[in-house]
Amino acid sequence: MRGAIKITAEYIDLDTGKTLKSETINTQEVNKAATLKDLGYLHIEQVELIAKIQDFKISHQILLSTPSICSVCGNKPHKLGKFKSPFHSALTDHTVVVQRVHCKCGWNSPVTVEGIFGSNVHPDLLKKQALQGSKESFEKAAIALDAESSSTRKINNRSQIARAVEKVATALEPVKKLAKPIACFPELIAHIDGGHVKSIGTNRSFEAMIATVYRPESVIQINKNRNAIIEKTTVASAKDDAQESMQELFIGACNAQGMSIKSTVVCLADGAENCHKIAYSIQKFCREVVYILDWFHISMKFQNIAIPENYADLFNRVNKNLWHGNYAKAISRLDELIGMEDIQENTALINKLNKLKNYIMNNQDGIINYAERQQQGQIFTSNLAESTVNTVINERQKGKQKMLWSRQGAHNILQIRSSVFSKSWNDDWDKIEAKLYPFAA
Repeated sequence: MRGAIKITAEYIDLDTGKTLKSETINTQEVNKAATLKDLGYLHIEQVELIAKIQDFKISHQILLSTPSICSVCGNKPHKLGKFKSPFHSALTDHTVVVQRVHCKCGWNSPVTVEGIFGSNVHPDLLKKQALQGSKESFEKAAIALDAESSSTRKINNRSQIARAVEKVATALEPVKKLAKPIACFPELIAHIDGGHVKSIGTNRSFEAMIATVYRPESVIQINKNRNAIIEKTTVASAKDDAQESMQELFIGACNAQGMSIKSTVVCLADGAENCHKIAYSIQKFCREVVYILDWFHISMKFQNIAIPENYADLFNRVNKNLWHGNYAKAISRLDELIGMEDIQENTALINKLNKLKNYIMNNQDGIINYAERQQQGQIFTSNLAESTVNTVINERQKGKQKMLWSRQGAHNILQIRSSVFSKSWNDDWDKIEAKLYPFAA
């Protein structure tokens, strides 16, 4: 006996059970699988099955979108031809036949999928394009999406993916800005930082700002040497707008984590002016902003200076004074070090020490007793969030990536990547979809 698998689609009357239309989707002989590749359907065959089933469903479903009354005068319209319209689903492309109707008052019904639904790209496909485009170059994203569809699709080309990223990011940004707190919490922690991105044009690079906000209780211990933040909200901006967008996003991030007028928000940053501006943008929405010069950045300043061994103890005392919040003593020790005759002979070292001194003096308002804060089990450094810049900015826009960026292009990518990093992408997408895909007319 020779056997075969026959896949049939039927359109039935649910009330009577009667089959109104039947169509054979696929008939395939069943043979013994000689290799694992022969077991079941190939990838391309699976996609072809989906495409045929989609065509069958769409052909019946689209008829339900034909208006039975005129949306202008309310009279019954009459049919006036059929029109072919493209439709792009998650894995397959389709030609949809749309019935046009016309009313004597002059009204005509939409004759395209886009006219009926506002777009001819299915939300699932737009979501995939935006997400893939935020992970890797648009060219690589196109290849990956085509591989998933087992065909080369024009809708997945580089330009289409760039447009998808822009469209989704434009809808996502106000969602993040307008976030509302589900509950209110007495204390929040915020890490504010920046990363440089290679620029299109005359400037070599520009800075993208990023902030991560979380509650202290969201920090858990993985092991004795490592902690992790289990719930956080990260936002980022590359716009050249005097940090206006970043401030709005930061307010939204704090709201999402439960900021209220009774909250204290502890902001850790490297002391740059733009970080100050972002941190204090929430001042009128909370009880207090506590600005701390991040110990992680202080430590980095010390690591970049090679001190002769005979002055190592004096240099370490500068660090120790800062660790205990005594910046005046730290400056005094630095002046003592700078004044040493043999140190004076080393121009490069003097320049580095003077830069360190200026850094401490310019940021003295943010220097606290880090030792005391550590003993109390409070956050004093951004080492918990130090990978944020690498994960959100550098992995896509720096490192091995050789491309140059416009500010807007980088900003669009950052909206999606920060949403994914915050683990809020699926919830955010529901809001984006509701905004981009209204109900059919």
